[in-house]
Amino acid sequence: MKPTVRRVSPWRDLASLLWKVPLLALPVGLFIQITSGAPLGRFWQYFVVSLVFAVAALVGVWLTTHWLAPPFMARRKDDRGLTWKVTALHTATALLFGLAAALVVHATLIPGFLGNGRAILTLLTYFVVLGLIFVGLTLAWHFYRESMERAGSERELMLARGIQQSFLLSNFPHHPRLEVHATNLSSKEVSGDFYDVVPTGDDGYLLAIADVSGKGVPAALLSSMLQASLRTQASARVRVADVMTSINTLVCRRPETGQFATFFLAAVAGDELSLSFTNAGHNFPMLFRAGQLTRTLETGGLVVGMKEGVSYQEEKVSLETGDRVVFYTDGLTEAARADGEMFGEERLVNLFGALPAELSARELVERTLAGLRAFLGDAEAGDDVTVMVLRVLGVHEPRREGAVRAVVPGNG
Repeated sequence: MKPTVRRVSPWRDLASLLWKVPLLALPVGLFIQITSGAPLGRFWQYFVVSLVFAVAALVGVWLTTHWLAPPFMARRKDDRGLTWKVTALHTATALLFGLAAALVVHATLIPGFLGNGRAILTLLTYFVVLGLIFVGLTLAWHFYRESMERAGSERELMLARGIQQSFLLSNFPHHPRLEVHATNLSSKEVSGDFYDVVPTGDDGYLLAIADVSGKGVPAALLSSMLQASLRTQASARVRVADVMTSINTLVCRRPETGQFATFFLAAVAGDELSLSFTNAGHNFPMLFRAGQLTRTLETGGLVVGMKEGVSYQEEKVSLETGDRVVFYTDGLTEAARADGEMFGEERLVNLFGALPAELSARELVERTLAGLRAFLGDAEAGDDVTVMVLRVLGVHEPRREGAVRAVVPGNG
């Protein structure tokens, strides 16, 4: 997404510069007064001379900014040294206008102002000294404003992260036969991934996991919209294919942004131990039974937001005691270490299948993320990582406390 550039009228900008002329001329005149050792009575003359040079300098800056630099930059937009060349253009223009101001002073206010070599050398010295001071003050102001804007942006992003985290569950629904836990690790301040567990009655809930294209705030905004749409449609007899169709229509009818999302949605029924699902182009969740990968959950349709009117297929699978289903985003399997090797689905299958059967859903998530960290070493995942695990309990199997507590990203 391209940043919006606020365009200022050249003539309005010139007016805003000209009223600053006396403010710039005053310290310059005082500087010349002090360094020259002249009587105080000549300050007015130095001030008027400074006004002439200030007008010339600001007009030169204005002319370069609005008329010379834009076409210069347009012709060299791919030039790596463009910044230095634009700086040189400003410097050259400033020197030319400074010379013009000196000639005006020489011809009007102070005849003989450039009458000898010493006067010209003195003028050049003032040019250099005052130029350095001006550049220093300009850079200091620039970095001050930039740091304040960055601090404000960081505060806004942290606030956005806090709001987003409040939408992600920290306590998961209780069910005597089902246990679920999930964690999201964002690669930026806010995440384009989301997960949700929405109760649909006493005997089940909807499980959702999605990954929005892109990163940062735009992706987070769309993921929040997807989650809100899901929750407004959750009900006891809802068909997940219908919900996905509705969500796809909503995303397609948004103003064109080029965004889309992979989305997996399942309705889990605890009374009959079944899982009805549809998969909109998301990474295939894996069903493990007795420590072995039994199948992947692939049935569904096109990713959300690509084409309106798409129909989604729905499939129902039976669950048994001890079954474990792992849902994840591509930030997990596509995470690459320094040598370029990715974590991959095969490594996930081997890791998850080898985990002890008695581990809670929370512990299964934690062990999976620990395996990812061990694989990456000092490298970063590079993308948002979300992992969710569904575990089917035995009839008399006690729930473990770790299963209903959330892992706060960044705090282990």
